[in-house]
Amino acid sequence: MKSTSVKLEAVSRYAWLLPVLALAGILVLSALLTLDGLRQMQDVYLRSRVADIVARMQAGPEQVELIDEPGLVEIRVFESGGGAPAPAAAILSGHELFRTEQIERGGERIYRAWAPFHAGERVEVARIDLSASAADFLLVHARHNLAIAALAGLALLALSGYAVWSARRRAALAHLAQLGTLSAVLAHEIRNPLGTIKGFVQLAGEKAAEDTAALLAPALEEIRRLERLVNDLLLYGRPPSPQLRATEWAPLAGELEAHARQAIGEQPVELEIERGAWRFRTDPALLKQALLNLLRNAVEATAGTPGAAVRVRVQPHGARGVAIAVEDNGVGLPSSAPARLFEPFHTTKPFGSGLGLAITRRLAESMGGRLALTAATPRGARAELSFPHAALEHSNGNHPHSR
Repeated sequence: MKSTSVKLEAVSRYAWLLPVLALAGILVLSALLTLDGLRQMQDVYLRSRVADIVARMQAGPEQVELIDEPGLVEIRVFESGGGAPAPAAAILSGHELFRTEQIERGGERIYRAWAPFHAGERVEVARIDLSASAADFLLVHARHNLAIAALAGLALLALSGYAVWSARRRAALAHLAQLGTLSAVLAHEIRNPLGTIKGFVQLAGEKAAEDTAALLAPALEEIRRLERLVNDLLLYGRPPSPQLRATEWAPLAGELEAHARQAIGEQPVELEIERGAWRFRTDPALLKQALLNLLRNAVEATAGTPGAAVRVRVQPHGARGVAIAVEDNGVGLPSSAPARLFEPFHTTKPFGSGLGLAITRRLAESMGGRLALTAATPRGARAELSFPHAALEHSNGNHPHSR
């Protein structure tokens, strides 16, 4: 029942789209039908001009030179006997009464008519070439109407598409706002009792015998994992307020390495964090949180990979920006729906909250940057944080591009 009501709600929400599409189609179809009708009138008009020319030619051969018809290109007369073109021969033999055709000559559209006429007691055939553009005045308004109708139809379709996108965007933002509020509420409710539980477990572990303390150690580790989840929920539910200032990269890199080695533990993962003498404007706490999320993902992605390696690179980006890339040679990005990796609570791993990348992108955007995920070569993934206005410079005060 719930699924049916959701479908009915979606149908009713976009029911207005059908008449809009129908109206756009009717406008274009009406203009096309009008244009087709006027093209037939164009042919009738050119036939009438040909008939008028033939009538004047029958007054006498000397009238051919006096014919002054707008759009007339050429008149040629063929008599019975050998040498007449096939259309003229067919008319002279009585197999055809009249023939018209459209041809191209010198880049111009020509309306060609083969018509018989009486020259005294003889029947001759005139080949009359008229410029097809002589009848274009009949189509000018129809073409304008078609262009206006087509533009109106496209405008209706574009506005409809924008309205649908806007409605879905508002619904998605409202949903994310609800998730953020719910995350913050749950995190606040969980954090205090979790702190109490952690304190008692730590105290029990300190006072218990060695074998009992060993049993409590996994519980303490799970509590720490829940603490990280609570912190992620709070960070996701609370919009970040960056405090940008000039920050040295080397000390920050040292802190990142210490945390990353703690996450690696006993795993055989080669860790390399570039220690260049950089300085740039950022919020070091938020940047550290974002990079720790990326490092944690990279370490998890390399689990069980022979020759596992995680590297952090820093390089100039644009005129005054900085780009920080976290690369790994792990399992790489999923082949299906990679854009969903940024959705909150969506994860391809058997564990985790699915908030890491969503939080990292939000942190990057709050500091004026962006997060991009690409496949690494020959395998693995590359996550890049780029900040185009970070005022990157060497620690000696020189801009990196000034050398």
